Amino acid sequence: MSDSNCCNQKTSTVAAYLVGGIGVFAIMGALAYLVVGQQVPAVDAARAELRAKYRAELEAAAIPAVTGYSLDADALGKGNKVYHVPIERALEIAAEDFKDPAAGRAKLLQRLEDKMKQQSFE
Repeated sequence: MSDSNCCNQKTSTVAAYLVGGIGVFAIMGALAYLVVGQQVPAVDAARAELRAKYRAELEAAAIPAVTGYSLDADALGKGNKVYHVPIERALEIAAEDFKDPAAGRAKLLQRLEDKMKQQSFE
């Protein structure tokens, strides 16, 4: 039998890579065609009104939490208390704490350290 140079190992490997590359580009082209070909329906006026109404309701419900004082006794489910303070007052407190930047930073780091401590029940 005679050996032919048309189908040796190197030729078949190159052909497999070529067919695989063409296949990948064909799949990517088909997916791109499907994505670009789909039409997204426009948002109609009724849907826009509904979204505006829901946003107004959400903002109206959030205003008391942002502008007033309140306390959530178990807000996070861990027995923690969460205090709500108006934004203006919170900014005043932060400004007072950081009049001396080194002391304000130390106080903030101390709060973080206290919060990160593992509680021991021994």
